Amino acid sequence: MINKVAEYLSGEGFYFYEKSFRKLSEDIYIFVVKKANEKSIGLLTQGDFTLSSPHFTERKYLKETGYYLNLYPLTYENFVILKDKFNIAPAPCDKKASFGMGDRLGLVTAAHIRAVENYDVFPVLAQQSPRELMKTHRSFKEAILKAILGVLEEGYTGKFGADADHIKDENYLMEAIDAGYTMYTLDLSDMLVKLSDYTESQLKEKAEKLNITSKRIIERFKGKKFVMPTKEAFTVSEEELYKSALTYEKAMDFVEKVYGILKDKVKNFDLEISIDEGDKDTTVEDHIFVAEYLHEKGIDFWSLAPKFPGEFQKAIDYIGDVDKFAVELKKHQFLSREFGGYKLSLHSGSDKFSIYKVFSEITEGEFHIKTSGTSWFQAVNLIFEKDKELFKELYQIALYNLEESKKAYKVLIDKKDFPENINLEDSQIVSKPEIKQLFHISYGVLLEERKKQIFEVLNKYEEEHYEFVRKNIENHFKEIFSK
Repeated sequence: MINKVAEYLSGEGFYFYEKSFRKLSEDIYIFVVKKANEKSIGLLTQGDFTLSSPHFTERKYLKETGYYLNLYPLTYENFVILKDKFNIAPAPCDKKASFGMGDRLGLVTAAHIRAVENYDVFPVLAQQSPRELMKTHRSFKEAILKAILGVLEEGYTGKFGADADHIKDENYLMEAIDAGYTMYTLDLSDMLVKLSDYTESQLKEKAEKLNITSKRIIERFKGKKFVMPTKEAFTVSEEELYKSALTYEKAMDFVEKVYGILKDKVKNFDLEISIDEGDKDTTVEDHIFVAEYLHEKGIDFWSLAPKFPGEFQKAIDYIGDVDKFAVELKKHQFLSREFGGYKLSLHSGSDKFSIYKVFSEITEGEFHIKTSGTSWFQAVNLIFEKDKELFKELYQIALYNLEESKKAYKVLIDKKDFPENINLEDSQIVSKPEIKQLFHISYGVLLEERKKQIFEVLNKYEEEHYEFVRKNIENHFKEIFSK
C-alpha cells in the first residue's frame, strides 16, 4: 500500500516521508508530505473521517488500495481533532531522566527524535520561552504544531513533552495553557527581592513582617544539621534562612497563583521552579525555603532549577571548578530526596560536557536538562558548509548587532574579540567559542534580516541538517549517560 501512495503523491509533485506512514485505526492511516518546502499531513481513509482545509476539493480514491486520500495543513484546529481522537499530543514526563530540546526554527523535531531513540530519556520536543518566541515571531501554538509535525514525520509513537519555558506572567501562561503545553517552567528572577537595595534597619523591619509560613519554616530549620549518606554534613544558618525568606517570599505568591490556575485548567502537568537566574548561587537555605514553602502550600512541583556555582554561559562548556560544582550539587540532590517528590534541573544545559557525567551520577540519573541554542547552531554549521557567502553575511549582521543581542543573554564576548572580515577558509572557525556565542545570541536579528535565505539552505539540505542536529544531541547523551 505504501508504495502505491508514494507513487501517486510523487506524480502530484509531493515528497513522501516513508517513516511517517502509520496506522491510526482500522481504516485510517496518517503520513507527512512536502511540496515547495511546505509540509502537510495526509490521511488515507475508508470511512468519513476528514480534517479541515483539504488540499484536494474531493478525496482521491486510490483503487489499488481501496482507500481515499487527501492532504491537510497541520493547523491548530486539525491538531485538536487528532489530539482528541487519537491522543497525538504532548504528555507529562514518565521517566527518571528528561531532556529539553528547543527548536527555534521549528525544523528539526525529527532530528531530535532520532537522537533520543537509543537512550532511556523522556524528550521534551516543544520547548520555547516568550523571549525566543518574540525573537522568532512565533507563538506557543506555532511551536507546538511544528513539534507535532516532526513527531508525525518521524513516525514517532512514544511520549514527549512540551515546555512553556521562562514563564514570568499570567498572559504568557494562559497562551501556553491554551496551546496545550504539559510542562510549565516558572522563572522567578524578576520577582526576587534584592537585599542589597535595603539598609540593615529596613531589612530588620521586613523580617518582622514576614508571613506566618515563612516564619514557621525559619523556626523549624534554623540550626538544623543535615548528614548526607556520604557522612558529609551541613548546618542551616538562621541568618541565611532569613535572607532566603526575604528574597523569595514575594515570588512564592506568584507560584501559588500560577499553580491554582494550572490545577483549574490543565488535567496533568509538570511544574518546574526556576531560581537559577538570580544574582547569587542558590544556597541550601534558599533551596529549603523555596521547597518547603511550596510544600506547605500544597504545591506539587516536578523539578527545581537552582543556580549552581560557576558560569553557565550560552553555547560553550561550563566555566568553573567542577569539584565545587559537585559539592554543591550533592547538597541540592540530598535536599531534593530529603523533602521528596521533585528532581533537579540544569538550565543553559547546551554543551556543558565537562559536568554532564558528574550531574548524571550525583542525581542518580533522575534529572532534567534544558538545551536550545545548540540545535540552532547546527543550522549555522550547515550554512557554513554549504553557503559560505551567506555565512559571511550572517556573521557581519550578527557582529553589527552584537550589543543589542547581548541585552537578552549573559555572555562575555565583545566586539573587539572579532575580526571585521572572517576567514572563510578556516574550517575550525565555527568551533571557536566566541563565534558560537555570537551566533547563539543573534538568532533573532538573523531571522529578522535573512530568514528566507536561511530557510532555503536548510530546506535544500534537510537530511544533512537533521544529521548535524542528531549527532550533536547524541554527543550530549554520550557524556550524560556514559558509564
